[in-house]
Amino acid sequence: MLPVVKEQDLSYDTFISLITHQVKECLGDGYEVSVIKVTKNNSLDLESLIILRGGEGVAPSIHLAPYYEAYQEGVSFSGIVDRIIRVYDNCSVPILCEGFTYSFEEMKPYITYRIVNYERNKKLLNITPHIKFLDLAITFHCLIRDDTEGIGTIRITNEHLQMWGKGLEDISPLAKQNTKHLFPATIRPMDEVIRGLIEDEIFLDDEDNDFKEDLLNTIFQTAWDQKSNNMYVLSNQKGINGASCILYEGVLSEFSAKINADLYILPSSIHEVILVPALPGFSKEELTSMVQSVNEQEVPREDQLSDHIYFYSRKNGIISM
Repeated sequence: MLPVVKEQDLSYDTFISLITHQVKECLGDGYEVSVIKVTKNNSLDLESLIILRGGEGVAPSIHLAPYYEAYQEGVSFSGIVDRIIRVYDNCSVPILCEGFTYSFEEMKPYITYRIVNYERNKKLLNITPHIKFLDLAITFHCLIRDDTEGIGTIRITNEHLQMWGKGLEDISPLAKQNTKHLFPATIRPMDEVIRGLIEDEIFLDDEDNDFKEDLLNTIFQTAWDQKSNNMYVLSNQKGINGASCILYEGVLSEFSAKINADLYILPSSIHEVILVPALPGFSKEELTSMVQSVNEQEVPREDQLSDHIYFYSRKNGIISM
């Protein structure tokens, strides 16, 4: 029996222990529930709940820190348990067919890449195939789930390559083709992205929408920096690990031709980058300072990509630092 606890008084370790026990109780026999530390981006070790149903060889990894934050903000313990089980139910069915063996031939259509910071991920890169790119590293993953709850992937390790009898020269061309196909790129004006975020916050119901529209317009007229009108957000349609779109063939060249300018690339996070035309009014030093400040104050450590900005030359078709 679980001990009676006062809501919002649990320490993180106690919360994890009780969550593990309660999820196991709710799922019943036939499930193994455990907690492991998973090395995430930037060598951050985070506790994740692993739920493995008997007879299955793959289990989703459910990161627990956000649930503890929700608990501290007032979500009930039972509500947290319900959320975790719903997430498991929604992500327990992979996009791959039943009986999938994860052989190289079966995985070929699902091999993709991401970019991460090279220096901050050396521990992880020791065991994973990668390609160094500027101050970044290109890593490789297998997509196994894609649904309304998000995506599920398996990081490709040196052990996978050894098991498959393959090398970087085999997976890199596949990832180049698959990533662009599975995660198409999108480029949107910064003001459109920000406006959408604000709308999501203030248009929570249908009451006084005329007033809210006026409020939204006032915000943009009085508080929006005109420089930001020349900024664009590059990501993929999922908005997950979208910074990798800078590697897509033709994306930067076509956009720079469209706006008739070279580009500064600001690494907003691993999920998106900001494209800025290299025109008078922007300096490399100013933009670098902006990126460093945002990383320090706004971007969670596990989502940070780099403190440096990049430059795309239309003439050479090359990204440089």
